[in-house]
Amino acid sequence: MLIKLGTFWRFGWRPIASYFFLFLVFFALTQLTSDERVSLWGAAATAFICSAILALIMYKRLINPLGEMAEIAQEMARGNLDQEIRNFAQDEIGDLARSINYMARQLKSNIESVISEKNRIQAILSSIADGVIAVDNWGRVILINPVVEELFGIDMAYSKGKNILRVIRNYELEKMLSKALETGCPVEKQIEILTPEPLVFRVHVTPLKNIGVEHGGAVAVLKDVTERKRVEEMRSDFVANVSHELRTPLTSIRGFAETLLDGAIDEPKLARQFLEIMNTETERLSRLIDELLNLSKIEDRKTVPSLQLLKIEDLIQRTVAILKSRAQEKNIEISISLPDNLPQVPGDPDMLSQVLINLIDNSVSYTQPGGKIQIHAAAWEDELKVDVQDNGIGIPPESLSRVFERFYRVDKARSREQGGTGLGLSIVKHIIDAHHGSVQVESKVGVGSTFSFVLPLHKTGSSKTLQYML
Repeated sequence: MLIKLGTFWRFGWRPIASYFFLFLVFFALTQLTSDERVSLWGAAATAFICSAILALIMYKRLINPLGEMAEIAQEMARGNLDQEIRNFAQDEIGDLARSINYMARQLKSNIESVISEKNRIQAILSSIADGVIAVDNWGRVILINPVVEELFGIDMAYSKGKNILRVIRNYELEKMLSKALETGCPVEKQIEILTPEPLVFRVHVTPLKNIGVEHGGAVAVLKDVTERKRVEEMRSDFVANVSHELRTPLTSIRGFAETLLDGAIDEPKLARQFLEIMNTETERLSRLIDELLNLSKIEDRKTVPSLQLLKIEDLIQRTVAILKSRAQEKNIEISISLPDNLPQVPGDPDMLSQVLINLIDNSVSYTQPGGKIQIHAAAWEDELKVDVQDNGIGIPPESLSRVFERFYRVDKARSREQGGTGLGLSIVKHIIDAHHGSVQVESKVGVGSTFSFVLPLHKTGSSKTLQYML
């Protein structure tokens, strides 16, 4: 009550006083007119002049400031909060102007805080490596982060307000969100979603609780575990393959050893035959273990290529000399066709020698007696390519994409007869990958196969270039 009286005493008395003054003027004119001291026309003129003066005062002090405030208020409503009312009279209008200015400053400060918080949240969402999807209580999308936009080829403007099933066509994800919204409990599950490639996600859905929103909602975090699942499957396959590959020679060795112990050792000819088979299986087992260790080191990056500039023609010549005797046993001709002045290539001579040995030995193994193996090399501006071509049995089209997998064999029986471990081509691929190159194969059944690898070239052999390659 005291505040209202104080406000009235500060501001409210002025308009009342002006009306009271106008009433006194009219009353005086009425009295003067009734006493015939002032004519009717004179009283009317005096009243008009006083009313005009009072109207002008009211216009300047009330109507004009209110019009200015209305215009500035409209500008503020459009978002221009930098406007201010320049009326600071010590009356009700001035007090209203100061209140509107204060409200605008506070509103501007609050909006800046909201924008800053929104930008901070957007920056956090953008930096999260996992996908984030927020939906309301009806399953309509409120927000998605850039990871989801990139994975599913959608954008925020398209997705906002739509049902999750229209944005990401996956019923398992929609069921998880519905369950979290209905029960109010977190839901976690591993699901597969087409993006358009099939990817495996670990999805964790958390309901929104006690956050002051009208309808609540839920947030789903999608963690891509495709690579982890693939590695786990590869590890499982690797263990199974290793177990199988080790079991075969061990079973053979154990069987022949038991036969010898049962009395076959007393028959020299049979005993010698068994011992030769056991020796062959032991060599195969030893070779398998050595290649497994080499492959493991290369895959774990424990073996880093010791790069140096080398002549690929010298490396090819040395490798062919090593395998020449084995090729001659099968009456296979190995020819080398190399252009003059091949550039030097940065590489590890031991590792690249192993690549050539594996490829040429593979061609010898799968080429019929009397066949031919040709080795070509060519250089371009920034790479060198080596081809190992044979006219052997060839590889079926369905197997071409898998020949570089560990333990994969096109002809398992023939491979075991040749003493192959199924790891040679896999080692080739890993070594070439370690040199930042590529490997490929072309083949036709009954015509032959061509295995090729490409290595990057650098015009200078400086230490900086070699360090960069590493």
